[in-house]
Amino acid sequence: MAETLIRPLPKINGFALHKPRLLPVLLFIGLFSLVSLFFVWSRVQVTSLEYEISRIEDSLRSSRQEMAQLTLEAATLSSPDRIERVARKELGLRLPVPEQVITVD
Repeated sequence: MAETLIRPLPKINGFALHKPRLLPVLLFIGLFSLVSLFFVWSRVQVTSLEYEISRIEDSLRSSRQEMAQLTLEAATLSSPDRIERVARKELGLRLPVPEQVITVD
């Protein structure tokens, strides 16, 4: 039968070498992985929010431009000269003669 000899680990510069312990290394790798995953997730969230902010700013810019155009159109449509022109040409209206005017007291 063969005998198994257990030899002590050698010393280098006065320090005894030990077998590496696996649990602390695994804990460090696990913790590092979790921190890395959190960092990547947070960067993805930030990028996603930046895209959403950009999209909302574009929408706001477009809405402001549309509002300016609609304000100009409303001012044009409510101009007294235009209203009189539409009343005379399209609706066939005219100024009343003095007999048609009744004063109410």
